[in-house]
Amino acid sequence: MNARRSEGDNNYVRLFDFIDKQASNQGNYDEDAVKEYFKGEKFIKQLHVLKSYLYGTILRSLRLYNSEKSKVNELHGLLRDVDILFHKSLYGQCKKLLNKAKKIALTHEKYTQLLEIIDMEKAIARAEAYTKRTEEDLDNIYYEVNDAVEKIRNINDFWRLSTKSFFLRKKYGNIRDSEELNKFNELMKNPLLKSEDKATTYFSKNFYYNIKGLFYLTKGDYENLLRYSNKLVEFLEANPGMMRSNNYLAALNNLLIVQMETKKYIDAMVSIKKIRAIEPESKTMRAQMFIISYDNEMNLYLLTGEFQKGVKLAKEIEKGLKEFSGRIDQESEILFYYNIAYIYFGAGDYEKSLEWINKILNKKEFRLREDIQIYSRLLNLFVHYEIGNYDLLEYEIKSARRFFDSHNYLNEFEKIILSFLNKLIFATDEEVKIDLYNDLKYKLSKRSKEVRENRIMEYFDIDSWLDSKIEKKSFSSIIGNKAINK
Repeated sequence: MNARRSEGDNNYVRLFDFIDKQASNQGNYDEDAVKEYFKGEKFIKQLHVLKSYLYGTILRSLRLYNSEKSKVNELHGLLRDVDILFHKSLYGQCKKLLNKAKKIALTHEKYTQLLEIIDMEKAIARAEAYTKRTEEDLDNIYYEVNDAVEKIRNINDFWRLSTKSFFLRKKYGNIRDSEELNKFNELMKNPLLKSEDKATTYFSKNFYYNIKGLFYLTKGDYENLLRYSNKLVEFLEANPGMMRSNNYLAALNNLLIVQMETKKYIDAMVSIKKIRAIEPESKTMRAQMFIISYDNEMNLYLLTGEFQKGVKLAKEIEKGLKEFSGRIDQESEILFYYNIAYIYFGAGDYEKSLEWINKILNKKEFRLREDIQIYSRLLNLFVHYEIGNYDLLEYEIKSARRFFDSHNYLNEFEKIILSFLNKLIFATDEEVKIDLYNDLKYKLSKRSKEVRENRIMEYFDIDSWLDSKIEKKSFSSIIGNKAINK
């Protein structure tokens, strides 16, 4: 923020610096803290006036910053200059600026502004009584207008198809029957969606790849979804002059989700590195890049049993959580806590795992999703078992049962797990323990078609934990072997 260093301006700068530091540390504005910090200062009595002025100054600075970045604003500026020169009859200078503007408009597909530029060319031709234009020149102007209008129509048509596909996805989610599939198939029969060549502009092609991706996502066809997610990323990378960083981040995020879903872990790491190499447009975008890349890399190590790599990553995540405090949503923060707890569990550092679980269980102000509530409490019980806290575990089992029951989470799956642990803490003979492990494996296999329970098992692989006990192998080696053989 630029400011002259008069006494009054110094007050604005001091206020801005304090609020900025407050936002970085706390994530929100605390007016009482502002008044306390500047207590005794004359200007604080007019805090509402200072805030209003500061707000306006920041907006003006942002307008200036964004106007320098926006090609549309640059074109509007050139057209204003042309208008001034035109009214002074300086047509030669007008033409130079219009040529510059036309190159920008064509390069960046600003076809609406291109029509304004061509209108100015027509006006100059009329003002010069068509003496400096050939008939061929005027024909070219006609064709340029037609071409720009066609490009605008093409973008608009693909935008319409994009919104229709979005609302079909929103209405039906994943397709469950042939009637729902038919509605999406009808949309996909549109001639414009037969080939990407029908999309004649950068923006149209962007819409095309997104529509295709959304269709295959809704259909559950991950092979084709992966293909079109890759196509979109490759298309954006081939057009760096047009690409916005936030659009590229969104495309890489979608590709990364599909790569993780289809077990393309090597490709997923490539996407993660690409995300971290993006030049962020804002602090908020930097925080998004942190969440997307580190969450997915941590999940990758959890799914492949590479827990020691995950432990190293956990230390980087800790630093990031502090750096981006106030810019990370609560749900993402809690998921980081859980994944770090799980990574330490897999690495055999149960005390450290418990430390991170307690961060979740002690966050009373957080309104957690049902699934996170369940994962955290189940993992907590298994950590206590591994530590050997059998007396405390008996209490924790009762506490978990009360919690599940009071929140209507006590389903058959939870009952089976709690019953198993209750028996396990009193089993001293190894053969009895093996029988209990095998019994639980059998019961879980009978419930393998339950979607809700499979989701829980994705976040805590109880089946692999049981195998590690039965086969007397490490938890990480069991998960690693399963990942290789899938």
